[in-house]
Amino acid sequence: MKQIILYAMIFMAVVLPTLFFTVLSDDKRKKKVKEEKSLPPLLQFSRPPAVFFELLGFGTLFRKLFPEHTRSVQQKLDFAGLRISPGTFYCMQMFLFIFSALLAAGITGMSVDEENRISIPIAGLIAAFVGGSLPGILVGNLAQERQMQILRAIPYSIDLIASAMRGGLDFSAAIRFYVNLGIRSPLVDEYSRMLREMELGVIRTTALQNMAERIKIKEFTSFASAVALGTELGAPLTETMEIQGDEMRKARFALAETKAQRAPSLMLLPMALFILPAVFITILTPVFLKMKEAGVPLF
Repeated sequence: MKQIILYAMIFMAVVLPTLFFTVLSDDKRKKKVKEEKSLPPLLQFSRPPAVFFELLGFGTLFRKLFPEHTRSVQQKLDFAGLRISPGTFYCMQMFLFIFSALLAAGITGMSVDEENRISIPIAGLIAAFVGGSLPGILVGNLAQERQMQILRAIPYSIDLIASAMRGGLDFSAAIRFYVNLGIRSPLVDEYSRMLREMELGVIRTTALQNMAERIKIKEFTSFASAVALGTELGAPLTETMEIQGDEMRKARFALAETKAQRAPSLMLLPMALFILPAVFITILTPVFLKMKEAGVPLF
């Protein structure tokens, strides 16, 4: 059993680097090197074998088997700002599932004796579950972090766009002015995508609503609805944007206050785990030593 596991690990050590260089040597893959560098390290590590699995048809198979889940995965990937397909994501999970299981089983097989062989498949199953779940957890964390970055930047972007419109630019030109400022952020990427949609013929209100559906922020959804309503009623767009910018700024401050109020409750767990034991040790150690010197039976 131990020899089989060792052979499997050696096989993966030889095959995976070969697949890595083979896949990336393709001209089509070279165009995606810049895009791949923006991926987190775990996804960068699992992408070459995932591309190989996708070429074998596993990605298409998973998409056909789970159509509803595929749409949900696509929304999460868009929300996290990752330009990978759901099929590639499924293959990443598949690779990490297999790799984690083999790695954990191999390490456990080399560590335990003959009497504890039952722990090898148990360790493999636990590691496979953890490895297969890591991409989903990572995408969720990236989506939440990206949402917070967009939420912080939205009020100031609306102020800058409204100022540009007061200077004589229309809505599209004002957004292009904000994008061309050179500020690198997820919000700029979303504005750039919205501009591309408008250049392809999508009307302004529809492009704004598409952006609101992608970023899933309640305040921006209200902003898109207010802009659409103001456009239909003929209200001044600049005033509407200023009002919505103030409302978003208030919502951001309210969110910061809410997080500050949660801080004391979040501090209870680390205090109970790390601070209180140290306090008890400091207080009770002299008492313990005195009682031991006096001959008092403690245990």
